[in-house]
Order: sequence, then structure tokens, then C-alpha cells
Amino acid sequence: STSIVGFLMERTYLLSNAPEPRPLIRSKGLTTRVLAGAVCASVALIGMLCIIGGAPVLGGPAAVATRSMPAVSCQSMPMRPSLMFNGQSLNKLNIRPQSSVSTIKEPQIRIDSPLKIEAVLFDLDGTLLDFEGGSHDALNKVLEPFNSTGKAALTWEMHGTIVGRRASEWAKEILEQCEITPDVLTPEKYVEMYLAKMPEYYPTMPLMPGALNLVKGLKAAGYKVAVASSSERLSIEKKLKFHPELLELMDIVQPGDDPEIKAGKPAPDIFLAAAKKLGVKPENCLVFEDSPFGLMGAKAGNMYCCALPDSRMPIADPARFADADFVLNSMEEFSLDKYIEKI
Repeated sequence: STSIVGFLMERTYLLSNAPEPRPLIRSKGLTTRVLAGAVCASVALIGMLCIIGGAPVLGGPAAVATRSMPAVSCQSMPMRPSLMFNGQSLNKLNIRPQSSVSTIKEPQIRIDSPLKIEAVLFDLDGTLLDFEGGSHDALNKVLEPFNSTGKAALTWEMHGTIVGRRASEWAKEILEQCEITPDVLTPEKYVEMYLAKMPEYYPTMPLMPGALNLVKGLKAAGYKVAVASSSERLSIEKKLKFHPELLELMDIVQPGDDPEIKAGKPAPDIFLAAAKKLGVKPENCLVFEDSPFGLMGAKAGNMYCCALPDSRMPIADPARFADADFVLNSMEEFSLDKYIEKI
């Protein structure tokens, strides 16, 4: 409101002291200036009275903002502090802050005909389970006591480089990027503290949109389904304990800590082990993954892949999923009838 008043008073000053002649006021002399100043002063006074009375100035900055800016849902943005003017909250005025409008990505379907499939393998974290938000918070909470340098914070850019990989691999990289030396915190201790923190988040972690319905549809159509995750078996069991309806639909659960898994994603070991246990050929499998490392692992195993990028991370760039057979916003966009056929 103060900026509106300032704007009007500035216009008053500039017009009353404007050089002559002006295009729309051709008369010269004191009378013209007095009249121009009086008119602008009246406009400024009306604007101030409207603001004090709680009404937006018609045609002023508030009205322009209301016309040109998109409406922003209060559920999609944090609450703002209540700014006051003349005893009235400015949050109640019809002025909304500028916000970026996200665009919905078009699904990318890169097949010419339905795929011949026997089994479907699902990554867990970020694919079946909305895991990464809680994981991101826990990874940072554990680092807080070691934040003496001010750099011990995991960004979403850094988080994007570890998705789909084993803890023994990403812990060392995070600590190096945060400049935390092993004498302060070892990678093994970091993983231990992180795993101890994560169970606090499990009870409230929802399934990803469309996940349960898709798995139910696959089972009803006669496909074999499995979880193929880099996580340890105990960790998988703790997470899925809160989603028994999903777990009971799975033919097998393939964790990343089984002895036959020599290397984590982007190696294909986890997917190949799952296919072997299901008794199907790798080339007859479709993998659902949210990370480029998972995509690379699926392709290295000669499998089809449906990518589900997490829009919070830089890896959501479609170019990182150029080899995927599908790139979707969610499993809700996957059509069983159009995209796959059972062998």
C-alpha cells in the first residue's frame, strides 16, 4: 500500500514540475501547471482514502496485479507474515505475490506397438513409495550437528546424484561434497544414523499416485510383479509394513544386499537377480524407475524401462531419460491395454 501511495505522489510531483509544452496540454503558463498539479493531487488523495478504507485502487498497481497474475492456491505456498497498514492485514488485499506456474509435461511414449512382457519390476523408493521427501529431510537432519562449516547441507541437486544407488556409495560422496572429513563423521556412521532416523517417516509415507492400482491391474492380467530395490531387505520390510496391500501382491522382493548382488545400480545385477527368481527372460521384463541410474541398470540388463522422474530434482530433465521407452509424470498415465501385451 505504501508503494501505491508513493507511486501516486511521485506522479503528482513529476507532472506538476513537467517541462513545457506537454503533448496533451498545449497552453503555457502557471495556470496549466496548477491545474495539472491539482488533478494529480486529487487522484493521490482518492487513492489514499481507498487504501485506508480497504478497497483496491481501480486501475492502479493492485488492479493490474489482480488481472495479470495467475491465482495461487494457499495450499501450494507457505503462509506469509501478516503485514499491517492502518490496522488492516495487507494479506487480505487483492494483491498476490508473483509465482512461477509449473507446466505439466506431456507423457513420452517411445514404442510403435505394445511390448511383449512377462514380468514387471518396480523400484521402491521414489517409484512405488513417495520416499524422497522424507529421505531428503532425514539426510539433512543427521548432518545438522556437523554443520560447523555452514556447508553441511544436502541440496536437491546433490540428492539427485544419489537416487537409486546403494548407501555404501552415496554416503562417502555426500560427506565429501559437504566437506565433512572421516575423523568427524565416517560414511558408515552417517548411513547408520540416517537409517535410524528414517523409520520416523515411514508411517506417513504414501504410495505414489497410481501405484497400487497399476500393480493390481498387472496381477489381474496375469503378469508377474516384483520389487527390485537397492535398499537392504530389512529397510524394505520396514517401509512396506505400512502398505501390506501392496506387499501381498508382489511375487518376490529383491533387495540390494543379497549375496548375488555384486554391484548396485547402474549395474543390472538387481534386475537380473529378480528376473532369475521370477523365472523369466530379462528381455521380457519391464522396469519402472525414477532415477537415471535405475534406467541405466534396466537397459544394461536388456530390459524395457518406464521412467518416472521426480520433478523436485534436476535429474527430472527429460534428457537424462533419453533411453527410456516411456517417460511419464506418474503411473496413472500408464495404459495396460495400449502399452503392453502378455506373452
